[in-house]
Amino acid sequence: MRRLIYLWVGMGALLGLARAQEDSEEQPKAAIVNIQKLFKKYYKAEKTQEEINLERARIQKEHNDLAGRVRSMDEGLRQLETRLQKTNLEEEARASLEREKGLRQGERESLDRERRTTARARHGELNRKMVLRMENLLEEIREIVVEHAERTGYDLVFDVEGLNSAQVPVLLFAKDATDITPMILKELNKNAPSRG
Repeated sequence: MRRLIYLWVGMGALLGLARAQEDSEEQPKAAIVNIQKLFKKYYKAEKTQEEINLERARIQKEHNDLAGRVRSMDEGLRQLETRLQKTNLEEEARASLEREKGLRQGERESLDRERRTTARARHGELNRKMVLRMENLLEEIREIVVEHAERTGYDLVFDVEGLNSAQVPVLLFAKDATDITPMILKELNKNAPSRG
């Protein structure tokens, strides 16, 4: 997804460069921005990460609670096994204990399977939600960068951290390019709630 955003921004920048060169003979005005830094310091991204961490902790707590119940069932099964090891048990009592052990073993396996399946499904769903929220936040950042570039007259804006599909930086050199990261960060966080 991130590569697509970089490619999209890059293509837009190249189109902007072509338009700028058609409109005038001036050199295009270029700026750089650090999308990773913006993302990490954007208050909405921080809040989203906190919410995801809380949800992950809640899922883990429920998982651990169920694991505790499974361990308790294991202890009950060990006690039943100890009772079954006694040699002076009557056949009827032994058969009753064997049935009880079988039932408890089935309940234990069912609970353990549910515990593992539920945790996997909930973590998967949380990961999907996280990816969607992060993509939306990246889109918000991109829109602010574009608005700022248009408002301040930049023809090109490159992400200094952006990599192409071969994992090579897209921007290798930028002479006289202005770093607009601090300005964008200020704009992104202008509505941030105060931390008190």
